[in-house]
Amino acid sequence: MGSQDSKEYEMAVTLPSNTPVEGCEINPDVRVNYRAFPALQPLPPYSLTFSWYREVVCSVHPSKLATVQCMSCVKLEIPVDQSYHCSSQCFLDAWQMHVKLHSHAVKTEKQTATGGQQELRRLRSCGSWPDFSADQLFGENTLVVEREGKVWIKVGSSKTYKPSKEDVGFTLRLECVAVDYAEGTQLAPINIIVTDPVITFPPRCPRCMIEIGSYMKSHNIHFKSQTSDSLTFSVLSYNILADMYTGMGKYSYCPSWAVVWEYRKQNLLQEIIGYDADIICLQEVQSDHFEGYLQPELMKCGYSVMYKRKRTELYTSSRHYISEGCATFYRHDLFKEIMKYELEFDRRAQVVVEDLKPELKHVGHIRLMKDNVALIVILEAIRDGSTNDDLQFRICVANTHIHANTELPDVQLYQVANLVRGLEKIAQSKIPLLICGDLNSPPESDPHMLLVRGRINSVSGERTDPLGIYQILKLEHSLALVLFPTPLQACHRKI
Repeated sequence: MGSQDSKEYEMAVTLPSNTPVEGCEINPDVRVNYRAFPALQPLPPYSLTFSWYREVVCSVHPSKLATVQCMSCVKLEIPVDQSYHCSSQCFLDAWQMHVKLHSHAVKTEKQTATGGQQELRRLRSCGSWPDFSADQLFGENTLVVEREGKVWIKVGSSKTYKPSKEDVGFTLRLECVAVDYAEGTQLAPINIIVTDPVITFPPRCPRCMIEIGSYMKSHNIHFKSQTSDSLTFSVLSYNILADMYTGMGKYSYCPSWAVVWEYRKQNLLQEIIGYDADIICLQEVQSDHFEGYLQPELMKCGYSVMYKRKRTELYTSSRHYISEGCATFYRHDLFKEIMKYELEFDRRAQVVVEDLKPELKHVGHIRLMKDNVALIVILEAIRDGSTNDDLQFRICVANTHIHANTELPDVQLYQVANLVRGLEKIAQSKIPLLICGDLNSPPESDPHMLLVRGRINSVSGERTDPLGIYQILKLEHSLALVLFPTPLQACHRKI
């Protein structure tokens, strides 16, 4: 707006982490607002432009602009920070020392093919003097700028940027501008972010797993013997932590880059696929990450999928509503879906809240109406390419995420009791049950004891049961359940 002062508006740009990771896309969050809050009128239509730059310095003179890159260094995969020079003369002056980098790389290079041998002989033949061809200089279209005494090369003009190997060790600079559609002028002051140096993608740390066999032996747990035609399958249950919860300050003990979804998703997928489970139950699966990443990637690996999201949604800066929920995957060459049930604990709780005393209804609504969910599916094993209607080849898989706040034990017990009540009806058909999920219930807690012992004698009290709902809950069941110990594990079972 030509007549309007750009000082009326402000733009805030934030990055998921100030430490970029090689190969992990950076997606900035951008917000344009009136400086005066609240705004009395809508913002004028505007567009955003993005410019990404990488800091480049001379390997000999760090304070000078790097304008020449040695292409032999690139071919020999010598670290990029050793391949840049501020001028052709700088390159020539440093050649006697620089060529030693080539010699060292040639000596240590492992030769696996004749072509590689020939390429190295060709690089050796370039010998005592560099050939300054057009390939060794920045191209005519490469934009080199100087900002605050530093030199930067433009590397991108999209909103997102994925750091490459060449970026490792260098800082990045993002310049974001909001432009008024009608006037073509700058709407708000330019926003600039300079990152920390880009780091290489760290290797995934191995997990310390608990062997199921040793646990079963130490706790005197034994499965009944099976017939020779029984089917063995493996199961994985995993709370993968929804990205929408990572910005709440709970994970300050982790480096900021380690909780960014673009970094975590690669490790998560590799780990999940690596377990090679036949049935996978995931919790805290964010809706957009399910649709855009986990579902298509796991379908490529031969899994069928179902998903139940929570009803509560979060409106993001990208103008989309997101939620999270439970996702169940199973190999479609081993199982077929017979029936599916979806359990929304807040809908069940609504009936209880309506029956509370008038003075407890408001508190009851806030306390009990938690939108946790359970996804229950009956699967039938595929034998020799076909299914069998015999119930012995069916299994019921329940995937749930119980409310996390341990200060609300009555809510947790209510949700677990409702889940068990529904599963008892299915168990009447003699179908084996498998309960997976994040129960958020420590050992010896009421929900835990209800599951493993089949009953609890919980005493209603002001802290544990302020609404008095224990008296209406069925705090016993007839299911013969075996509880495995760890929150993430692959186990084997037969049907």
